[in-house]
Amino acid sequence: MTITAVPALSTRHLTVAFTDLEDFTAYTEAEGDAAASRLLLGHQQDAASIVRGRGGCVLKRLGDGLMLTFPAPEAAVHACLELVDAAPLRLRAGIHGGEVLFAGDDVIGHVVNLAARVMGSANGGELVVTDEVRAAAGDLRGVAFDGPYTRKFKGIEETVEVYLAARPD
Repeated sequence: MTITAVPALSTRHLTVAFTDLEDFTAYTEAEGDAAASRLLLGHQQDAASIVRGRGGCVLKRLGDGLMLTFPAPEAAVHACLELVDAAPLRLRAGIHGGEVLFAGDDVIGHVVNLAARVMGSANGGELVVTDEVRAAAGDLRGVAFDGPYTRKFKGIEETVEVYLAARPD
């Protein structure tokens, strides 16, 4: 029997974002796998450029979604708003920040779980951020925050205050 060593866990304060392309399944059915593959590859390349340009990292590709990390909430908000604008289909995004656990080349923990739930609550074309992100980001030039709104998420005991972030009209 081989015993595998458990990697050492470390923590770090990060801002975690998740994105998802709305109606990608319907697009695939209507346009076919080849067209969907081209659309997705183009989106992933554009997204990687936007995220890197804001100092972030595309940590995972999750089908038609992405898991992103940023050292600062301001960078995450600006990058996600750029992603919403640049996406080939309506994109929804959610952001939360705090202490995450590093397990090899992955990040895990409550912050990651909550960021995923926050994204799941967004509609296409929306960026939803937690109160923690809103407070840490402060007033950002070119960004309007609407809220707070109170939301309850599956598997999360506490009630969470969130804001919608958008470009001002």
